[in-house]
Amino acid sequence: MSPLNGNTLPTKMKLAFCLFKYFPYSGLSRDFMRILEQARNNGHETDVYVSDWQGPKPDGIPITVIQTYRWMNHAQNAAYYRQLKKYLKKNQYDAVIGFNKMPGMDIYYGADFCYIGRAVPRYSRLYRLTPRFHHFFTFERAVFSTQRSTRILSLSEREKGVYQQFYGTPENRFHILPPTLDAHRRVPSNPQKVRNEMRAEFGIRDDQFLLLFVGSGFKTKGLDRAIQALSALPKHMRKRAELIIVGQDSEAFYQRLAKKLKIQTQIRFLGGRSDIPEILAAGDLLLHPAYSENTGTILLEALTAGLPVLTTDVCGYAHHIKDARAGMVLRSPFNQETLDCRLEEMLNTTLHDQWSENGRRYAANPDLYKMPETAVHLIEQWCESKQTTTTTPVESTDDISLYVRDDFKHGLTVEPTFDNLMSITGEVFREAPGRRTVRLTQDGRGFFLKTHTGVGWQEIMKNLLYFRLPVLGAMNEWHGVHHLQRLGIDTLRIAGYSTTRGNPATRRSFIVTDEIANSISLEDFCARWTDDQPLSKEEIRFKRWLIMRLAQISRDMHNSGANHRDFYLCHFLLQRSNNCESLSVEHSNLFLIDLHRMQIRRRTPTRWAVKDISGLRYSSMDLGLSKKDIFRFMRIYRSKPLRQILGKENFFWRRVESRAQNLYKAENRRAMLGAPPKPAVQRSVRPRSIQ
Repeated sequence: MSPLNGNTLPTKMKLAFCLFKYFPYSGLSRDFMRILEQARNNGHETDVYVSDWQGPKPDGIPITVIQTYRWMNHAQNAAYYRQLKKYLKKNQYDAVIGFNKMPGMDIYYGADFCYIGRAVPRYSRLYRLTPRFHHFFTFERAVFSTQRSTRILSLSEREKGVYQQFYGTPENRFHILPPTLDAHRRVPSNPQKVRNEMRAEFGIRDDQFLLLFVGSGFKTKGLDRAIQALSALPKHMRKRAELIIVGQDSEAFYQRLAKKLKIQTQIRFLGGRSDIPEILAAGDLLLHPAYSENTGTILLEALTAGLPVLTTDVCGYAHHIKDARAGMVLRSPFNQETLDCRLEEMLNTTLHDQWSENGRRYAANPDLYKMPETAVHLIEQWCESKQTTTTTPVESTDDISLYVRDDFKHGLTVEPTFDNLMSITGEVFREAPGRRTVRLTQDGRGFFLKTHTGVGWQEIMKNLLYFRLPVLGAMNEWHGVHHLQRLGIDTLRIAGYSTTRGNPATRRSFIVTDEIANSISLEDFCARWTDDQPLSKEEIRFKRWLIMRLAQISRDMHNSGANHRDFYLCHFLLQRSNNCESLSVEHSNLFLIDLHRMQIRRRTPTRWAVKDISGLRYSSMDLGLSKKDIFRFMRIYRSKPLRQILGKENFFWRRVESRAQNLYKAENRRAMLGAPPKPAVQRSVRPRSIQ
């Protein structure tokens, strides 16, 4: 144990480990046991509280099984917590560590995905009225709310952003843990012998494809997708393939699905197994097309076995597959046809040996195996810090959630409270009724502060009469930034955010974002093309890159269920590095900004996709784009061959062109009448004949 702040850490601490249910085939339970054993090895006294324990119990560790007699999971969890509080009150623990979300925890081991951000959007709004929603939301908020002080041991940087999006949890309460690989689950030293023995046990010939699906929780991990992908293989490949499913969950639905697809003889359920490394050594491919997965430790275990992986990018550990170059990761949103094609491609490829070698080499990194030691060290640090703190942190009861990034907070000359931040003055960039945008400077760095002071009932009713949702404050931009960041789209970076609740007409809020340095509006950058078309090879390459990036951003945004509503060239910023004087694709980034009207749904309605793309088309009409340029955008945006787009989606693109032409004509009429351009567009109109 290393000291913190120059003080000696306690030689022995009393810790409470709290977990709803323990069963040995759960990844969370395995992590729980590894951290528990590490704490014991460090000499600490540990007590365990669970509502159910399956499998052998470790020697020398007091385990209290709290009986709950309820039918529904959420009711069981609530009953467990009510009794747990009594046990915790009787004992004085240095730290209470929760492995599930519940109130009263000092430290939370964050293996689960964000409930309100990931699970709730799948259901209708009526779901929010159910006791199940109320329970899970209340327990999650008790951990991540800004009015709490729980420290979070997070396994996923990506999921941390989701929690911050919905709860505004301060950065300093998160501690990112290394991956959860267990050195004891490595493949034995003679992998070829183990492979031959396991395939013989399963009755798999050398010329057959053995596909593996490993994990309890078949629904969230996408077993239905895996079964459908197997059934979609060409007949000659499907006859040679078998899918083995390892995990503890209900099998009935998936057996019926396999029977319906006429592949019931080619799938096999093994239940929970402890010999996962040996099973992985026998496989040819790991299928893990998850719907949601905070981490996905099985992906890393597959790397150690040299087993190529086909997974989805919603898994927190999916980036390791990319980094290792040991398989394929499907981009969101999920498409079953894409999974089917990639499965066939991976079974036919000659890259199998290369993927296997890359995976083993990547998994040899010792940093991938340090999770338990790191977790216990952070617990020890927290306990030591708690003992040296003279006052106990008081949890706020204020109804205002306030997020302020540490570097921005340290540069403030006022106390970082909601009212103080709302009243900060600076260089005014834009001012309108109810809204103000100012530029701030701290230590040579620029920030933009946007404040909202209420739109009034008149504006709300006007929007509702036109069947539009009114923009009530900075919340849209807050959610929009987080959404685009998860998609990998360059956008604003948030330094502060807060909003009041209650009356929507007088709701106040603000958002602070970093200034995007060395940038220029894409509209201003492209304006030169009106009279001076790109001719050199470098200019043409850069122009094509811009078209490609615009198409990719549009595609990823719309496929994810989002639409911008002000999708014009002036709302893209082109950033180039300081030392790059000439046009360079490698040294340029394209940022999408002004997200205060963005909408996010489960699926983007066609009419809103048309509105976005037509806005982009309208704002580029004076730039002399050729048909090839437009076709290039269409092909990338739809990810389909141009022939198919022109044949089957002609109506969509006619709507885009018609709306863009109408916008262009209307703006020209305004210009001829001497009226200023609409503020949302902010473009210089250059009338010309429409080709």
